[in-house]
Amino acid sequence: MAVARPPPRTTRKYLMRVLICAGRHYADTKMSRQVLDAYHRLRPVQVLIHGGNQFLGSDVEEWARELGIDVVRYPPNWQRHGKQAERQRNHFMLTDSRPDVVIALPGGDDTCELVCQAKANGISVLTVES
Repeated sequence: MAVARPPPRTTRKYLMRVLICAGRHYADTKMSRQVLDAYHRLRPVQVLIHGGNQFLGSDVEEWARELGIDVVRYPPNWQRHGKQAERQRNHFMLTDSRPDVVIALPGGDDTCELVCQAKANGISVLTVES
């Protein structure tokens, strides 16, 4: 399924939409803040999108709110999708949020799949190694 891309910069005020993702158990908040700070210095972030990671979600939201950046959270629906909740959420999050870039922190198969889907749809990906 193709991801709808926002109009090019020349036709609207450009808002950098960044999706940050990581594995379920990724908890290196110091690294996530360093990466977000570095990226924000290069390309100012207007919207931060994330999947509600139990360890990372509140910290990246706090980072965004400190800087006046809008936040969009996509928590997985465990009751509806069971074991596939994160995979379903990732697909929906990617297609619904239309990010300009995905920042991928260390993760497992679902993170890898999200990265592959982003690349397949022409979305820039910044992969952060542990």
